[in-house]
Amino acid sequence: MRGEHVASVIQKCKTDPANRNHPCEKVRCGHPWTVRYREPGGRTGRQREKSFPTKKQAEGHGLKMENDKREGTYLDPKRGAVPLKVYAEKWVARQHLAVGTEGVYDRAFRLHIFPALGHRLLSTLRPEDIETLAREMTAAGLTANSVDAYMTPLRSVCKAAVNNGDIGRNPFTGAKLPKLPSKAVDDKRLPNGQQIQDIADEFRRELALSVWLMAGLGLRTGEVLGLRVGDFGEDRVRVRRQITRGKGGRGLLVGPLKHRREGDWRDVPLPTNLREAVAEHVATYGTGPDGALFQTGTGKYVATSDFATHFRKVVKLLGHSWSPHDLRHWFASTALSSGLPLLDVSRWLGHRNISETADTYGHLTPDSTGRAIRVMDGAITQHRAGLVLDVAA
Repeated sequence: MRGEHVASVIQKCKTDPANRNHPCEKVRCGHPWTVRYREPGGRTGRQREKSFPTKKQAEGHGLKMENDKREGTYLDPKRGAVPLKVYAEKWVARQHLAVGTEGVYDRAFRLHIFPALGHRLLSTLRPEDIETLAREMTAAGLTANSVDAYMTPLRSVCKAAVNNGDIGRNPFTGAKLPKLPSKAVDDKRLPNGQQIQDIADEFRRELALSVWLMAGLGLRTGEVLGLRVGDFGEDRVRVRRQITRGKGGRGLLVGPLKHRREGDWRDVPLPTNLREAVAEHVATYGTGPDGALFQTGTGKYVATSDFATHFRKVVKLLGHSWSPHDLRHWFASTALSSGLPLLDVSRWLGHRNISETADTYGHLTPDSTGRAIRVMDGAITQHRAGLVLDVAA
């Protein structure tokens, strides 16, 4: 077709005087075959060439390039020829990440992704590379959930590279990763009320209240450590912030809530006995930075890592293996099994959406089978006027 520039296949040993094998008169010389083609744009498109061991391979590549141009899927092969570390760092710099997310991404890249794949060109990554990285993480003792969390930034980088036209195929496509366990919480493995009190009794006295605030309000560790006196009302707590680690694990930061933007907040019902306990705590231990409810001996915010370490020691002393997050699970399971609405509990927990709450705790809601039968029996009896029996006959 006129104006169409198709790929051409040549052997430079026979056509290029500058080639070290020129002139070559052998018919089957075994020298490389080179395919030449233009990028989209007709005569203005830049000329590319690539060499292959055989003529068939060269022709196949040329055919693919021409097909890609016609279908609008052509990719500049040099765009993905960038080390993953360089590409990922530039990608992160363009993102608007929450403080907590930035810390997680930093640890994932610094501790796992860059040491294994940082030197690799982005365009050379394949599903087997993703699988090998996951296997190495698992061998290092990480759980399937942790592997999935640390893979998230790499998954995002690869997705962005495909969307930006820098690579043609996402290396995560077809990669087999560790199977994630069910999100459903096993309420039989959670501490009961007395066991939560036992944990609080063994806790450092200036932090003991945090145990029941996590259990009674369903807060995350960073959220309870970020509470200030002014957040407490007569019948509710306004949760506004969380304590997180800075990038590279350096220092503590006060940031927005998980899944929320700066300035967002949520209200959680405040049990009367916890409101009274907060007043007693403040009278005994005072407050920290900006009225913080919990503080270190030097008057600073308590780090989530220090809290978790102390929690594990106390729980181990009591002969159990619960995590601080199990206190949050206790709040949700107690609320739902007592008949409180799933939507309200989801909002109090600060979940991204109600499906997250349903996947994690939906099995704990009271069984409504009997109630459904009574409702439908009443509706059918009221409206059928003998129709159901007539049809059945």
